[in-house]
Amino acid sequence: MNTTRTIFLCDDDESVRHALAYLLKKHGFTVSAFGSGPELLAAIDAAPKPVRGLFVLDGRMEPMSGAVVHEQLRNRGLVKRNPVIFLSGHGDIPAAVTAMEKGAISFVEKPHTEDKLLPLIRQALELEEKWQAAARRCDFLRSMWDSLTPRQRQIALLKAGGELNKVIGDTLDISERMVEEHWVRVREKLGVDSIATLATTIAEMRSCEIGL
Repeated sequence: MNTTRTIFLCDDDESVRHALAYLLKKHGFTVSAFGSGPELLAAIDAAPKPVRGLFVLDGRMEPMSGAVVHEQLRNRGLVKRNPVIFLSGHGDIPAAVTAMEKGAISFVEKPHTEDKLLPLIRQALELEEKWQAAARRCDFLRSMWDSLTPRQRQIALLKAGGELNKVIGDTLDISERMVEEHWVRVREKLGVDSIATLATTIAEMRSCEIGL
């Protein structure tokens, strides 16, 4: 598993990009700098998974704006794992606010200073650690749910809803004995020992947006 946390910096202004990369490296951060959105996305697609770190995106870039790059990161499922900070000129503030509504954690108005940017970077890295842990938990829960057969999933949901074996059997047109046999398998695969723990696990799966 990839554990190197990188600041993925994307700005099409070469002088700004080099200055920011130098500043961040001077403070001990690992930095990968890119001059365009397509370059960044190509590198991300080729990088070891999970991608660790955060993204610092300029709002106005060619040929792909920061907003479009952000949307591409969202489509790849990264915005829930990797914080995004926008670099914004004064006229770009509405766009930066819109980006925050779509998952970016903050924006820094240009000209940025060390006092503005570095605390945000450190905060974002702390947040990234929490988000990655939550994502790993969701991945684990998804793998458990995927291990169930379609019938076991039906029974798991009905049991979590408090239905009795007889009612479940009538609903699915199977015997109570068959319901109990499936329930044994469900408990083994999901690692639960009671209806209560099953219900808690199912609720957690739903919070992870696992399609139940």
